[in-house]
Amino acid sequence: MISILSKISIFGGVTDAQQQEIFRRLEVATFQKGECVFRAGEDPTHIYIVESGLIDLQITNDQVILDKKELGVGECFGHVALLSMQKHSLTAIALEETRIMVLSRRALIQLKHEDIHLFALLILNIARELARRLRFTDDLLLHSMRPHEEFASVH
Repeated sequence: MISILSKISIFGGVTDAQQQEIFRRLEVATFQKGECVFRAGEDPTHIYIVESGLIDLQITNDQVILDKKELGVGECFGHVALLSMQKHSLTAIALEETRIMVLSRRALIQLKHEDIHLFALLILNIARELARRLRFTDDLLLHSMRPHEEFASVH
């Protein structure tokens, strides 16, 4: 797990000692192919990190399932809902047997009280990851739009 932690964007810039501090707070869960990690509308409880396998993030409503992104080793998810204190807007499904490291809300709050500097670094890294995800979503929207020829300027 330690070798994976050093490659995870939300743990960027942490020292070896800080990695050990994070490592001791992580739990591990295994999901079988097709198993749901969480569903849209559920309360967030953890930040999830893919240790092995693949996760599909889906945007769903009553009639449509849209595969937003596949996540592989070292990628994290669930942090948006946890930090925004809103229900999950996505559903996360294991595409194959997948092992996930989880950092609970309780462990994150405990870290805030025990090591405010490490907590601040994690929050800064999560904010950077959120900015990258926002850019990814913007790119998805732009690519899904067709150019409107009627707005082309004619001289």
